[in-house]
Amino acid sequence: MSDKPKTDEKPSRRSWRAWTPRQLRARLEARTVEEFREVVMVKDLASDKSVVKGEMRVFEGDRQAVERFCGQHDELQRQWSKCASYLDNGYHALLAEVDGEVVGHIWWHDHRLDPANVHPHLVRYGLELEPDTAWGFDLYLLPDSRGRGASNDFFALFRRTLRDLGYTKVYGHVDAKNLPAVWLHKLQGYKKVKTVEGRLYCKCLLHSDGRWLIRNPPVGVKQKFDFRPLW
Repeated sequence: MSDKPKTDEKPSRRSWRAWTPRQLRARLEARTVEEFREVVMVKDLASDKSVVKGEMRVFEGDRQAVERFCGQHDELQRQWSKCASYLDNGYHALLAEVDGEVVGHIWWHDHRLDPANVHPHLVRYGLELEPDTAWGFDLYLLPDSRGRGASNDFFALFRRTLRDLGYTKVYGHVDAKNLPAVWLHKLQGYKKVKTVEGRLYCKCLLHSDGRWLIRNPPVGVKQKFDFRPLW
């Protein structure tokens, strides 16, 4: 039997100098490039027949309530900077409460904002809100409060709140790979508006719909989250 090494074996980590340009590119892309697909969806609030089965209630949270909620839970403390930015931009927080304890939040805004404060997703997706529509985003429930229909109840109460305020439609988006979120939206009657695809480089540079965008830093900008156009 020949001792000659096989030529089709993948080079080890230590023999990177022997990689072909194609192998090197594949390795770099696997570490630095992420493919993504986001689905934009809309719900007609006038036809919403969702039923709330649990004891959850919701209320609009001010800065103090949101900061208290984030500060009480380790997994949310790092989100306070983003939530503070939301509040500074004029976004509304709807907090979920069960047995006197806040267990989740969801955010929304309408067309009555300075254009500089509009959520970056709307800019990326090419959406403009009409006077009777809202944009909803960042639904979150504490891990111990999930299950037993809690997400369905929170989502339903959110839409009921918007409908009571006079809105007729609410837009949202989900990561196409987040199958539970896709399932939740479809189950509650959301319809797909469009699918947006792109590539994320080094977690900070985004190419989508023929445009380049860069991730906003956590300080020094008005919107300390998502992406802004590079040019």
